[in-house]
Amino acid sequence: MRALAENQLIGSLAVAVLMVIGWQIVSGLTFVIPSPIETATVLFGNLSDPSYIFDLRVTAQSVFIAFVIGTAIGGTMGLLLGLSAKLRLILEPLIIMLNGVPKIVLYPVLLPIFSLSGSKIVMGVLFALFPVLINVSTGVQEIPRVYSKLAKSVRANAWQRLVYIIAPAIRRPLLTGIRLAISLSVVGVVLSEFFATRRGLGRVVLQAYSHGDYPSMVATIVLLITVSFLISIALWQWEKRIH
Repeated sequence: MRALAENQLIGSLAVAVLMVIGWQIVSGLTFVIPSPIETATVLFGNLSDPSYIFDLRVTAQSVFIAFVIGTAIGGTMGLLLGLSAKLRLILEPLIIMLNGVPKIVLYPVLLPIFSLSGSKIVMGVLFALFPVLINVSTGVQEIPRVYSKLAKSVRANAWQRLVYIIAPAIRRPLLTGIRLAISLSVVGVVLSEFFATRRGLGRVVLQAYSHGDYPSMVATIVLLITVSFLISIALWQWEKRIH
């Protein structure tokens, strides 16, 4: 098991090195993409700027709130849909339709209702909600019926079924949904910050682009990707440990 983990680590590092090499090569072909060294220099410079840190904190707070709300709503709805065939029959077409719609098109509708700060959180919730909902619902539906029959035979109440049967069964799909929800909540919030916001990393990226400051733009994008990736890896490692 340890050897497998070491091989995975070596493989990940090798991919990272190849990506950096490819990045360096591409940066020499166009002025739009700065080199990895230039990007790192700009990023560390930005992280020493109080204004940039404030933008980072604004985005991080919005992402965290959106992720928590989206996960809570998605998990609850997924549980209810998984347990009720009638509810699935009524709501599944609506969920499929909403999940297939590019959610950013809803932003002009959300903006006058929830204001600048609230609308980007709602957008992050919409992005984070569906992977958790779908994974939890599928996980509940895939629980073997023999477990339900066993629970009835021992007269287990609803709480006992939830704790001892449903929760262990949906742990893996729930964690998978959470990993996706974190990344997607970042996408939802940052995309919203492109359109209408006074602060946030999305505004930083858009402002850097409009001023032709490509190193700062790429540095901020790399920061967002790196943070999302590290959180996803941490959750993946935690998932492996508990299993």
